[in-house]
Amino acid sequence: MFSMGKECIIFMSVCLILFLVPGTCLPIFKDRFAYSQLVQDNSTVSQQQRIGTANILDPPDDVSIVYGNHMNSSLDEQFIVLGNTNPQNIAISNPNYGLSTPVPILTIGENFNVNSSTDADIVYTSATVKLVPITSPFPPSGMSIEDVDPENDISLGTPITIGNYTGNLGSFVIPQTATPGYYILYVYFEYPNENITAIYNTAVQLKG
Repeated sequence: MFSMGKECIIFMSVCLILFLVPGTCLPIFKDRFAYSQLVQDNSTVSQQQRIGTANILDPPDDVSIVYGNHMNSSLDEQFIVLGNTNPQNIAISNPNYGLSTPVPILTIGENFNVNSSTDADIVYTSATVKLVPITSPFPPSGMSIEDVDPENDISLGTPITIGNYTGNLGSFVIPQTATPGYYILYVYFEYPNENITAIYNTAVQLKG
């Protein structure tokens, strides 16, 4: 009992000394504060040091069309285009790009929605939706739909502009001028201040 009381007195004495002596505990709290500041500032400072900027453009995720009886199909990012209308612009392809399956079936005159996220730090100002007819057999013989590269494996016709939207939802109608067949549905997300366009698409089948 005496031993435990003695240890308690010693512990309290040490704490009192640490409290009364100026600067004794300061290094401990200072180090913790410095570490806290490092964690807080690390994101911006580290990004600036590593990539030269802290302005990171995060293209939309979960881009999809909603059609029919609440059915949905995702669109995949195919390109990031640097520039707007100059023929010398560069399109950066997504190495993980692929058309989604199953191919959604819509009817001419049908209403559908395009959903896209707007929770990034840099948000697109508008999105343009286009239908481009596939004028060659689809899918090509011996290929699965997921492996089709629209730029090299199929022939495409003249784009049909469906409309534009802002925010995270756009409502559209398949135009009566469209004919039955397979199409690539494109969504172009515009970032005019950054001079960048993100291009997403998916295959669709139209029926009369």
